[in-house]
Amino acid sequence: MLIKLFTLYVYLQTSLCGCGPDRRNSDFERLRRDYKVKVERIGRLDTRIRESSGLARATDSTFWTHPDSGLPAELYLFNLKGELLRTVPLPIPNRDWEELAQDDQGNLYIGDFGNNANTRRDLRVFKVQEEGMAVQDTIPFHFADQQEFPPAASEKHFDLEAFFYRADSLHLFTKSRARKGVSRRYTLPTKAGAYTLPPQEELRVSSAITAADSAPNGKDFALLGYGRLYLFEPENEQVQFAGKRYCLPLARTGQAEALLYLSPTELLVSNEKGKLYLVSFEMKK
Repeated sequence: MLIKLFTLYVYLQTSLCGCGPDRRNSDFERLRRDYKVKVERIGRLDTRIRESSGLARATDSTFWTHPDSGLPAELYLFNLKGELLRTVPLPIPNRDWEELAQDDQGNLYIGDFGNNANTRRDLRVFKVQEEGMAVQDTIPFHFADQQEFPPAASEKHFDLEAFFYRADSLHLFTKSRARKGVSRRYTLPTKAGAYTLPPQEELRVSSAITAADSAPNGKDFALLGYGRLYLFEPENEQVQFAGKRYCLPLARTGQAEALLYLSPTELLVSNEKGKLYLVSFEMKK
């Protein structure tokens, strides 16, 4: 019932407001102004795959996902029809897995850093070798700008559900729990060690950020929120909010939690109810 009510809230809020607040507050542009856009539901995950919260590519036609907090520490291999092809148990805890990323060396990164109450002091990323699924490292970290656990209600910007890999680092984007939400960007090395992360920058966004991915061109990137997709086109290959940025309302995707580029102009989105969506766009002539 709660998920249905939340889905209805997302639909109504996005339908009524669209991307207007993001255009006013942070200079986002309408994606449909420059691109032809299509959003379609393409499948549903097998019911044994519960609360899909992260996505990574296994092959050209198969993908990894994982469950949310309180569920088994497992990775699930599936195809675009949503069929479960393989279940891989892992010998690590799932306190609150929220995101999945991968590098070009055959490693997967599991973000055990969900922090709804902004009280966690054990944020960490598990590094797993995809071949054989051996756990390589645990990378603990904390935010340099969080001094109170929890902080005041207006400063609850330290929940985390989104990151991606690029250039030997993981780029993290927080999910604000404050009324006036922002997303702060941090950079975490992928080498073993314990890290204190200073904020790199922040951007005001009207939707809580739940997933992220780097585009195949190695320059652009995308952030997913409840009812919205944010696309960033920086002027160079540096990960940054500066540059051209677009917003696309996604009213019908509900509690969407995971995002993956399938091609430079196609993104796969999954939500906690197991629905799969394809977002495609092409530049208008």
